[in-house]
Amino acid sequence: MLCDIDIVKLEMKKLAFLGSTALSLLAPVQAFAQDAQDKIQIERPKAGFVTLGNAISNILFLAFAIAALIVLIMLIIGAFEWITSGGDKENVAKARNRIINALIGLAVLAVAFALANVFAQFTGINLQNLTIPSPNPSASGL
Repeated sequence: MLCDIDIVKLEMKKLAFLGSTALSLLAPVQAFAQDAQDKIQIERPKAGFVTLGNAISNILFLAFAIAALIVLIMLIIGAFEWITSGGDKENVAKARNRIINALIGLAVLAVAFALANVFAQFTGINLQNLTIPSPNPSASGL
């Protein structure tokens, strides 16, 4: 149980925290403004992805490729478990369930890929070369 001295110490800590927080929020902050004559120059990157759309397209392709690789690995593991089960019904059932789950995952992956392509066809988006509008540096009006 807390005694009166502990309660006073706790209240003093709360007050010190609130005071320092309020003081830091009220402190002036210096801002460096840019001259109106200086124009911001936007340059294309020297390496990496040129556009954000290019990065998103590559990430989507990589995600589908990794998912397909995982399905293949799960099928191989299930087949290996089935072969090495030695006729044990429990191990055969476990291997069969792993193969069925991998095939379900493959079906889900195929449906996701098909839906992404249908969405791209309806909206007119090219998933292989996705373009996202970027700001035009010459349209700043300065």
